[in-house]
Amino acid sequence: MVKRFPVLKEVLHLLFPMVLTMTLELSISVVDTIMLGHYSALHLAAVGLASSLWLPVGCFLIGVTFGLTPLVTRHLHGRQPKLVNLYMSQAVGLSVGLGLLASLVAIFLLPYFAGLMATEEETRQVSVSYLYIFAPALPMLALMTAYKNLFEAAGRPGFPLFVASFGLALNILFNYVLIFGNFGFPEMGAKGAALASALSLYLAVSMFLVYDRFINKTPLFTRLVWRYTRKFSILLNVGAPAGFAFAFEVGLFSSMTWLISSFGDLALGGGQIVMSYTSFLFTPMMAMSAVTAIVVAKAMSKEGVDGVRKRIRVIVWLGLSYVSTCFIITQVFHNQIPYIYSNNAEVVALAASILLISSCYQFPDMLQTVFTGALRGFRDTRSTMIAFAASLFGLSIPFGFWLSHYSPWAETLSLRGFYIGLGAGLTLLAAILIVRFQIVLRRYEGKRIASPREVA
Repeated sequence: MVKRFPVLKEVLHLLFPMVLTMTLELSISVVDTIMLGHYSALHLAAVGLASSLWLPVGCFLIGVTFGLTPLVTRHLHGRQPKLVNLYMSQAVGLSVGLGLLASLVAIFLLPYFAGLMATEEETRQVSVSYLYIFAPALPMLALMTAYKNLFEAAGRPGFPLFVASFGLALNILFNYVLIFGNFGFPEMGAKGAALASALSLYLAVSMFLVYDRFINKTPLFTRLVWRYTRKFSILLNVGAPAGFAFAFEVGLFSSMTWLISSFGDLALGGGQIVMSYTSFLFTPMMAMSAVTAIVVAKAMSKEGVDGVRKRIRVIVWLGLSYVSTCFIITQVFHNQIPYIYSNNAEVVALAASILLISSCYQFPDMLQTVFTGALRGFRDTRSTMIAFAASLFGLSIPFGFWLSHYSPWAETLSLRGFYIGLGAGLTLLAAILIVRFQIVLRRYEGKRIASPREVA
């Protein structure tokens, strides 16, 4: 079937390794959650709280580098590979500069909010320690994503997959040693998880640098142009709105964590389980978004709007098949899944009830993810940022807060109302992005991006 449908072959060639890469990268967080859940319910809650604070900052850093994808794709297919050095130099400057700023925020500002939201003193102390240890690794998070985007945009997803596999193996080992204090190392709990994640990020960036510089026969990033490490306006114009949009989405989940903290630390633990599980399921959809941006940019430079439509149809059908499978699995096993993360009966029961709700909003979540990638392929990221802000913070949080606290069903729904509000916001977001995509397509009808110079 793949041979008969060349568009499907093109999409799957990129999608499979990227899904595996992102799944392995996210598995680092899943491993942290599982090991800490079996170590201590309070440590699990503390990491959930700390993650809800640094993730919006970290995801902004990741999102800024998303601007590399359409730019690199069009220049490589336009046979102007040397221009890639300019964009990667900008990515290095942005990653280091914004990463250092993010580290300072995580060290000096976020612990204050952790103290406000934690209901137990031990939870507060562990959250603050986690932030202090993990903060210096934030620049590496941005650099690793920039390198990964570079290789994937060039159609070489194999090495990022290897880095993710090796990083996961090391993280499991580091967690086992540092969380529980095995092989003579001190028992560090959540602090050990933070140290393990930071070490994994530093090693991943080192592997990308050494491979592309000394081993890769056709290196992609051949020269650091120092002038462009300070002049990064092109990448920032595309990447900043994408970064804000990504941070808005993750920030919504983080805001929900802050809001449900009033229901107690066990509720935080249940919310962390749901976030970890749904994030794991969301990973292939993130890969679909990245693939969509790549194939849309490539199709517009070679075939035009008709080529874009063909690829979008294939990706949407693949997405529908995937989320339908996830929906069935979650609905059938919602009582058993939380036991993977924790053996606390109250935490498990709460997480199980939320999973029934979260499985329903995966359908609009898939659509908004795919069309976000499609618009990014056209370098249309500002409208996506506005749509995210309006839908998620204009509808999801107010509606969820009303359901949980003031609606006639507030006592029954409790914190579950926030997740129903999330589903409503994602549905509105998907509708807005689909309409915007159709408008952009009509604007480019009958046109092609004939030269990569047009996007520079």
